[in-house]
Amino acid sequence: MVSRGIGLLGCAVALWVLTGCTRPAAREPSPPPRPAAPKPYRVAVVDLDRIAQEHPQARELAELRRRIAQTEAALMVPPPPPPLPVPSVPPVTRRVREEAQRELARYAQELRVTYRRELEALERQARAELERYARQLQADAQERLKARQQQVQEDLQRRVEAQKQQVQARVRAYEEQVAREYRLPLLNLRLKLETVQHADRQQYDRLLQEYERLQKERDGKIQAYAEAQQKELQEFARGEEQKAREELEAYRKELEEQTRSQLTEREAQLRAELQRQAQEREREFQRQVRERQRALEQQASTQARSAAQRAEEELRKLAQEAQRRYEEEQRVRQEQLRRELEALRAQQASLEATILAEVRVEVAQVALEQGLDLVLVRYVSYRNATDITDLVLRRLRGKR
Repeated sequence: MVSRGIGLLGCAVALWVLTGCTRPAAREPSPPPRPAAPKPYRVAVVDLDRIAQEHPQARELAELRRRIAQTEAALMVPPPPPPLPVPSVPPVTRRVREEAQRELARYAQELRVTYRRELEALERQARAELERYARQLQADAQERLKARQQQVQEDLQRRVEAQKQQVQARVRAYEEQVAREYRLPLLNLRLKLETVQHADRQQYDRLLQEYERLQKERDGKIQAYAEAQQKELQEFARGEEQKAREELEAYRKELEEQTRSQLTEREAQLRAELQRQAQEREREFQRQVRERQRALEQQASTQARSAAQRAEEELRKLAQEAQRRYEEEQRVRQEQLRRELEALRAQQASLEATILAEVRVEVAQVALEQGLDLVLVRYVSYRNATDITDLVLRRLRGKR
């Protein structure tokens, strides 16, 4: 998943400066400006399944998957058993054996078709179960991420609000301190103004200017301190917001890794179960064929006892040798198919890794160009996200 950060809901931070003391003839300081609300984070989503289908190398990947499916099917379905050897027997016995051979071949073919259908049904069930499991994992991850986002947002608001209360308390304390510092000088000047109000006009004007200067100086100190505290609060809010983004990003990656690990583990379990079912049906196939073969041999022996008695020992030996060769050929064939399957899966994994690396690069470039804060892919979705799949596909096609 490509992301430049997890978006948080904007935390509105406001600073209210209170002037707690009432002073005679003092002008109230203008309130500090409210901090701007944090810019909302832009979230986008990219459809990896669609990109995998429309990627320039999608045909190559589809061909690998087709060959893997064919090889897996070949592993699950054994080849037909070898034909029964026909010894040199009289015409009646030969005819009986030929009929038994045709019956055994027909029986083996029907049995093989039945087992193949059962394995295909099991494979469909496994795929459906894996898809349901993936959807459940996706929903769980989305709910957990949503809950963590809400928790982080609430914690962030509480921390910023607590810091704001502290700032307000410091501003009020500083305002009271400055007011105490200027109270006596201002009071003295006010008394002097009342004394010389009608006696000396020039002195009155000079005292009035001094009185107003002290008021302005007092208010300026309070205003400067309030603005400094407001800036400190904004820096604190930005720092806390960055911490929250980093925490959510780490949690998102953890959820993604957990989801991928759980899905991979479940897929391996289903694959192992399918392999076990295939092997079990192969053993059952061999057992039933051998039982049918024995039954047909007994039937043929009953119908042509005189001729079969002379050829029975020869036929049994030949059948055992044929069965041994068949089992050996089946073992060699299984080993060869497994090696081919491992090689094809390695090619598939390499090609998928290459495609995913290209997709990650192009998604990251689109995110940078469009100023996105978060791009969600695969198992975790977002309700208000912008779909950038088409942009990524155009960039990938443009490189070919």
